[in-house]
Amino acid sequence: MREPEVYRRRWSLLLLLVTTWVVADSGPAAAADPFKLGVEQKGYIEEKQPPMQGYADYPAPQFVGAPIQPKPAAKPPLQAGAATTAPAPPPRPPIQATVQKVVLPPDFMGVWNVQGQRSKVEAQPEFQAGAEQAFATSTSNIWEISGDANSGYNMGSNTGIKSPMIVDKVQGGTAFIRYQHPVGKTMAQEAIVMTLAPGGAQFNGLERITIVKPNQPPRARVTYQLFGRRQH
Repeated sequence: MREPEVYRRRWSLLLLLVTTWVVADSGPAAAADPFKLGVEQKGYIEEKQPPMQGYADYPAPQFVGAPIQPKPAAKPPLQAGAATTAPAPPPRPPIQATVQKVVLPPDFMGVWNVQGQRSKVEAQPEFQAGAEQAFATSTSNIWEISGDANSGYNMGSNTGIKSPMIVDKVQGGTAFIRYQHPVGKTMAQEAIVMTLAPGGAQFNGLERITIVKPNQPPRARVTYQLFGRRQH
């Protein structure tokens, strides 16, 4: 018996969507999970290395880093035939850089029930339609922030994620944090601004998720407005 027309149309639409993702990133894993969402999808791989800067950036209010020092003026080239009498100085040993660890106040730690509302989706043209569908307009998750400044902080979630977390800055009741985790053949880099309400039982925030692949421009950036309530 022939399938009704409505079922044939649905199968055609599904086939078109899957084909679009396969062309953009060939391979079985990419076709099945091209854009797993960092705030709601399951099946994360635990990231054992600390996140890198990458493309992760904070939604407004922006994190203000150290001012960029001006580069020294370039020296004019030596004229042909000019004599150089001074020998080259011996190579210096590398400078051991010290990284200042930012302490996350205790009020940010613990388990949070977090609601998210999508506010913006930016993507390359070939990924725009897929990003609109892959990133839900609203999300509901449970976060667990643990650790300390000496051993390092971690972000855990009921979605299965557990990743090292970097605290870039804490100003008053606002913390700027970020972490990343692999998603198929791509990486989801998440930058979060958390602002605690008086009493520390709730927070308002913003989250920007950037989907990247090595040696390629960011595929998509998605911004969520967040509201969190401490779980007792």
